[in-house]
Amino acid sequence: MRCCEKLRRLVSRKSTLVFIIVGISFFMLFYYRANPNALKIGEKAPDLAFETMSGKKFRLYDIKEPVMLVFFNTNTFLSGGMYTHLYLRNMPYLKSIDKINKAKLIIITDSGKQKDIIREKLSDSRYKILENNVYSSNNKQAQTEYGLSIWPHFFLIDANKQIIYTAKVPSVELVDGILDRSQ
Repeated sequence: MRCCEKLRRLVSRKSTLVFIIVGISFFMLFYYRANPNALKIGEKAPDLAFETMSGKKFRLYDIKEPVMLVFFNTNTFLSGGMYTHLYLRNMPYLKSIDKINKAKLIIITDSGKQKDIIREKLSDSRYKILENNVYSSNNKQAQTEYGLSIWPHFFLIDANKQIIYTAKVPSVELVDGILDRSQ
């Protein structure tokens, strides 16, 4: 009898409503974090303006080689640790691709155009690996034009400024393979 009573309470109207609300909440969180409106493979990458920490300005379309564009967040509610760790672990490999001129690595952080905040974040030992590849940009414009609801996100853009790969967190093996095939 006790088992049936517990089962009846478990599926009562109130608890069913709670299960539905929790289920919808998790679905919405997943959908929001998946960047469903992000640009897709084959779409033209919007031109963005960037600025180096020393003040040199350039645009995405000025770069003649493929580009690895990373929208990198240093503080994300609930998920910063996991995604940040995955990106930082893969960053040496992405930087090596940049170093041999296969593709230019451009990282924009959640700090926007505030260079003093970017410098402060780069002084943190966790983010030191990002040094020399972080640029300031108009984050609001970039986020809107690339269709992002949340960071991080990665776009691989070919020399013709077409998106050839996109991911929440990139697979370095896929990036390397795609770049090898496109050369």
